[in-house]
Amino acid sequence: MEKTAIPLPTLRAVARKMQTAGLSHLTLGGKAWSVKMTFAAVPPSTPQPVPAPPNALRPVGAPMPGTLRLRHPLSQQDFVQPGQVVKPDDVLALVQVGPLYLPVISPVNGTVQNVVINDGSPVEYEEEILIIHDHNQE
Repeated sequence: MEKTAIPLPTLRAVARKMQTAGLSHLTLGGKAWSVKMTFAAVPPSTPQPVPAPPNALRPVGAPMPGTLRLRHPLSQQDFVQPGQVVKPDDVLALVQVGPLYLPVISPVNGTVQNVVINDGSPVEYEEEILIIHDHNQE
């Protein structure tokens, strides 16, 4: 059997779902495998807490270290402006790494709230470039 690591954000999301489902204890096994789940007893008269609304602001980071370009080198217009509506896979900016230009792609449907870094500024891997208000999280 091949061993693979679960990404930390995925593991956190699973833990949150298990907690909101009332899971109080989880036991895993081995060899012949066994999974045991215990749910906390909830009295029917006890109101359940309402989960906080998800954060609708979504930061977008650089795909790798380089120089941020908010517009194509042959264009005078920025890819996006604050207040502009974007769709998944829209190009938001470019990161120049030597002669290569890597696109910064929108992950969601949303509205550009703020461009955090200026054109021509150096950026690091996953450094926040801009913030999108995610329409799917409303």
